Amino acid sequence: MAQRRKTQFGRVPSGGGVGRAVLKGLLAVGASVIVCGAVGYGFVRMGEVVRAAPEYQVSRESLRLVAGPEWMTPAILAELDVTRELPERFSLLDPTIAARVARAYERCVWVERVESVVKRDPRVAGNGPPLEVRLKFRRPVAFVQVSGRDGFYLVDGRAVRLPGVYREPKLGDVRLLVIMGCRESPPEPGRLWATPALESGVRVADAVQSRREKFGLTTVDVSNFGGRRDPRDTEVALYTENHTQIKWGKAPTPEAERLQEKSPAEKVGYLDFVYDRLEGRVDGVLSYIDIPNEAIGRRSAPDSNRLRS
Repeated sequence: MAQRRKTQFGRVPSGGGVGRAVLKGLLAVGASVIVCGAVGYGFVRMGEVVRAAPEYQVSRESLRLVAGPEWMTPAILAELDVTRELPERFSLLDPTIAARVARAYERCVWVERVESVVKRDPRVAGNGPPLEVRLKFRRPVAFVQVSGRDGFYLVDGRAVRLPGVYREPKLGDVRLLVIMGCRESPPEPGRLWATPALESGVRVADAVQSRREKFGLTTVDVSNFGGRRDPRDTEVALYTENHTQIKWGKAPTPEAERLQEKSPAEKVGYLDFVYDRLEGRVDGVLSYIDIPNEAIGRRSAPDSNRLRS
């Protein structure tokens, strides 16, 4: 065994030879560390140079939203400006920048979610943007007028309250339906307005919004939700500009579905039928349209006419 060790390692030096051998070994190790350190430093410097290259630099102003859906007013666009939360200029090669941009937009109440933040190599992106942000906005569906409070509050299709208190139910030139009969105080912007009456009003408003002008609709009244005012009367009613009442019937709830109440789409279909059958002569001509019973009442003789599909 001793012979094998001698053959493998050679003669063990003694005295000063040992010191010189150890010193040479330490120098060799030291040189390796210096070389490795120099290589690592070179890579770091190279990364900084690439990140600073002009073709990879993006101005935060390029993330400013300049247009949006028709309901988006200049004031809402200003609220969607997240550029102040970002550096004045940043590099596309910054590994944190996509997450920072996403977080900045997620903090905005008008944004329901950030669908993607995509970085593209500007050398091959062509005319496309080097940084593309896809957002899903909260879509305003209706204004809410709360009993005993001034102004109108805006909600989206999930009954989430949106920012602001409005003097009239308009977003720029876009008019929305007004939900009336709500008693509960509004939550903070961005919070769900979680009351069954309001949620039902939002569903009805969303169902008829595309026909608002055709039907001349102005309001959705949920004051009799659950029959709290009169259990024999319609739970939800819509009103037109000239005060024709549209009896919606039961509020759109799971219970109404179990009772085989018409779905919101079927109720809108019946309204289409009435308006088309009467060639649009409805608003102010009829006193009411009773959707569940498929009946109409004229102003001159409220119970003298019925329409059935």
